[in-house]
Amino acid sequence: MKHRKEQHELVKRLVLVGLFTALTVVFGFIKIPIMGVTVKMDLPVVILGAVILGPVAGAWLTVIPTIITFVTGEAALFMTYSPFGTFLTLFLKGVLAGLAAGLVYKALCKKHPIGAVTCAAAVAPVVNSGIFLLGCYVFIWEHLVVLAEQSQVSIFVLILGLVLINFVIELVMNVILCPTIYRVLQSASRGKRA
Repeated sequence: MKHRKEQHELVKRLVLVGLFTALTVVFGFIKIPIMGVTVKMDLPVVILGAVILGPVAGAWLTVIPTIITFVTGEAALFMTYSPFGTFLTLFLKGVLAGLAAGLVYKALCKKHPIGAVTCAAAVAPVVNSGIFLLGCYVFIWEHLVVLAEQSQVSIFVLILGLVLINFVIELVMNVILCPTIYRVLQSASRGKRA
């Protein structure tokens, strides 16, 4: 009986990982233009996957959106300057954001689950944007300086304008959406058990 229950839990977990992976594919193609920046809608799915399935699943769920970024050509500008640096930066920023969201939730969920989801939703864009900025600095900084000079814009205005606007939008969106969706999922789960 115990073996059958373990098999059932494993199958359930695999189905959920598959479902969340499919959702990252769908939401990886959804982009919303806000204030001159295009915001992708896959990060809330990654965060909720990390919360529900754990940190390793959260890290896995970022792989598909990273592949989509390369397939759609969104990384083309950065690839011309440093293909390896672009791949490493985009891969690490996603994986570490998903992993961090899952770890933060796991550390805080026993005291206050909704607060833990909110913190996970906040930490993911911090890690995501932080690793992106670090990758830009390490791999393509001199190219960005030249690009800024050609555009007659300060490098800090160029980078902070693009990254900061994207970060703030992602942060607000995640902190609102993730706890709300989590509550809905909890309510639906309780209603199913009743």
